[in-house]
Amino acid sequence: MIFRQLFNWHHFFLLMAFFLIFSCQKESRITEAYVDDELSQLFDQFVQEGLQRGVIIDFVKTPVEGFLDSSLGASVTGQCQHDSNNPDRVLINRSYWNRVTELQKEFLVFHELGHCYLQRSHLDDKNDRGECMSIMHSSSSACENAYSLETRASYLDELFNSNR
Repeated sequence: MIFRQLFNWHHFFLLMAFFLIFSCQKESRITEAYVDDELSQLFDQFVQEGLQRGVIIDFVKTPVEGFLDSSLGASVTGQCQHDSNNPDRVLINRSYWNRVTELQKEFLVFHELGHCYLQRSHLDDKNDRGECMSIMHSSSSACENAYSLETRASYLDELFNSNR
């Protein structure tokens, strides 16, 4: 009798409706793509460089994984792998990584993120001195890589330029 007084059917149905509404919603999972610790700072720097140029880089919305890889051939310094069922993946040759400067590491990671995140293709345009006009050039045989502290800003401006 006391139970009926404290708990009527109206409250019961409201409580059941509440549980049904909130227990039947799809679980939304945000899973971060894996990025090797040695690459994560450059992924973060890529985000910052994009922001400085008005480009929002959102690795949660468009995840890209990053791995140092020992299985890439000696002539392959880095690679972007596209996979329609999984996040795109940047692979960096570990042997190459271990012997180059910080600026060369930045160049390589930004080049591969240009493919994986910005969906950029290779661009082998060169100036009258034979220097590459883009960080997205295909190889040193196409043009001379002039990426340096002095040219860095102009290369990054071109990388993030949506009007190319």
